[in-house]
Amino acid sequence: MSTKPPGAVTLDADALAEIATAAWRLRNKVEATDETPAGVRRHTQALADTLAEAGLETRSYEGTPFDPGLRMRVLAYQPTPGLERDEVIETLRPAVYLNGSALTLGEVIVGTPPEEPRPTPERPPREEPTAPEEPKPEGEDTHT
Repeated sequence: MSTKPPGAVTLDADALAEIATAAWRLRNKVEATDETPAGVRRHTQALADTLAEAGLETRSYEGTPFDPGLRMRVLAYQPTPGLERDEVIETLRPAVYLNGSALTLGEVIVGTPPEEPRPTPERPPREEPTAPEEPKPEGEDTHT
């Protein structure tokens, strides 16, 4: 006997992750534009709140110091001026959690400090070849 109420719908983890990811992308677009109408902002927030109430959570990682032990998929490493350590500079896909359990890993780009140019080794000054000294004729006093 099923414990689900009549008419209940079951969604698999992949479908839930896709819904949460689409809502995350929509919210990012809305927040990035000042010209978004207030009604669209309210509905986008209501969607995010509804998903959170259902236990779906998305996580972005921008600005997070990168540690290879973190549960995320690194799609690229990019030298980035101004960084002193490896850091997530862009989340392309958020991590999605359902009631605290991971459904999908986040996909990110990690910025790395630019490689400093290596100093070229100093070479000793180049010596110009000198002409061999001419021998002094015998009998000449070499001491003066």
